[in-house]
Amino acid sequence: MTEQELRIGQYTIATELFERGFPSGSGPCKCTSACCEGGVYADVKERDNILAHKDVVKKYMDESQTTDESLWFEPNEFEDADFPSGRCIGTREINRKCAFLDKQGRCILQVAATAEGMHKWALKPLFCVLFPIEISNGVIGFDDLLQDDQDCCSARSDFEVPLLQACKEELTHLLGSERYRRLQSLYEELKQTQSIVDSGKEDS
Repeated sequence: MTEQELRIGQYTIATELFERGFPSGSGPCKCTSACCEGGVYADVKERDNILAHKDVVKKYMDESQTTDESLWFEPNEFEDADFPSGRCIGTREINRKCAFLDKQGRCILQVAATAEGMHKWALKPLFCVLFPIEISNGVIGFDDLLQDDQDCCSARSDFEVPLLQACKEELTHLLGSERYRRLQSLYEELKQTQSIVDSGKEDS
């Protein structure tokens, strides 16, 4: 399968989405929130969206968090072409965790959005939604930051559920339903090709 065939929209798809995965019932669905503890990066427009809904967010914060919105984000922005606006900013670490992580390990942005009848990810930064899927230099792949540290973020070469299926909802959120179906088709094509290769090896 060529690199051209592994492109969907503006993204290149890393084959590890097909070649690595999790045991059934494991993976990101068993999230420990460890990935959030040190703060995260958000697009500057995502920051602006969060601040525009600051009163909603504050309603659901607990005593381990600060309701002073001026402390939610780092002061400096950075250029990064993988973010839609081309600029990103980090969330602050407060009480040894992301400013938006409550004492139960829940993202308060998702809690608030859900409670207010919004889409659950309406306020949540895209890179938080996707993890352990990442976008790096235009390539959608696997972020191994917590590999072998947290089971929910440790993808294996022996698996029952490939990454693209374990993270179906997240990838659909990024790509849209039609492009996710194309991604699934690429996986089926790759599986068929691999089966033919394996069959040839057995016959030789």
